[in-house]
Amino acid sequence: MPSLPDLPTELLMEIIKYYPELYVEVDARTKGVLSEQYPGNDALRALSQTSRTLRDIYLPVLWERFHSCFTVRNRPKRKIRTRAKMLERRMKGIQKTPYIQPYIRSLSISLSECRMDNWQPMAEFIRVLDLLPNLRELTLTPFTHQMTPVLTTACQGKSYPSILTLTIHDALAPIMHCFPNVETLNLSDGASFALFMAAKEHCKHIHTINNITLSPFIVDLLRDAIPKLKRLSLWSRIRLDTLRLLEGMENLSDLRIRRQSRPVFLEPVLPVEEIIAVAQRVLRTSNAKCRKEVRIQEFEGTRSSDGLYKETLVIAE
Repeated sequence: MPSLPDLPTELLMEIIKYYPELYVEVDARTKGVLSEQYPGNDALRALSQTSRTLRDIYLPVLWERFHSCFTVRNRPKRKIRTRAKMLERRMKGIQKTPYIQPYIRSLSISLSECRMDNWQPMAEFIRVLDLLPNLRELTLTPFTHQMTPVLTTACQGKSYPSILTLTIHDALAPIMHCFPNVETLNLSDGASFALFMAAKEHCKHIHTINNITLSPFIVDLLRDAIPKLKRLSLWSRIRLDTLRLLEGMENLSDLRIRRQSRPVFLEPVLPVEEIIAVAQRVLRTSNAKCRKEVRIQEFEGTRSSDGLYKETLVIAE
């Protein structure tokens, strides 16, 4: 009886195209999806160990998303320097395994345990960035502010033009010059004048910003610093008067609003119909020529990591 390895290589390559993206927890929170990395990776690992043919097809997919941050599988029982030691170990592992380097397209890193007396893991991370020719997505989770000058110095003269999607902490504005071709900017902890001004000066291709909290000040920064903005996602308690500030944005065509489906901190939840009406008006004032979409993404819990409950798509005509 024929088995999976007996299928034509062309068909196996077609099957892998339908394999879902697997997100580690930190990326799942940013994107508003559930983390399904572990069962997905377990399946890929088993397939890649079945035969040489399946290894050639599934091993690149297994290594496509690489992380060095705490998850449900490796979270320590007590607070020690484990995270920094883990980062150093995993970064050296990549350096010693050159055959996986071309496969890595997404890298999620936590630097929060690095300290002035424990900076070696950060140095190993910078070395690894120089070894990944096909890296497209980089996630840097929050870390201590005292390490910002150290990372800034380490990144002097560095450029990573292959990175198109960047998830970054607000304090890391000084290293934005390293990512000149970024198109999608995911905010992990708000946004500031420094971050947007750095993006304005060094990142001319940004057209998508996710996880932003709107305010009059932030909207003014968006208009000035990100003139090519096409897609915007909001993850916060939405105020209609603040949402209206987006009217007249030149290229905005895709507006995604993430909200809890039930009250949080005893605050009433705005009716979806009211949010959609204002969002449609915002997009109608845009001069974008493509189809304009409003997506309302509702979550059951109080965090995006609780998983998408319902999504409503409306075309703004």
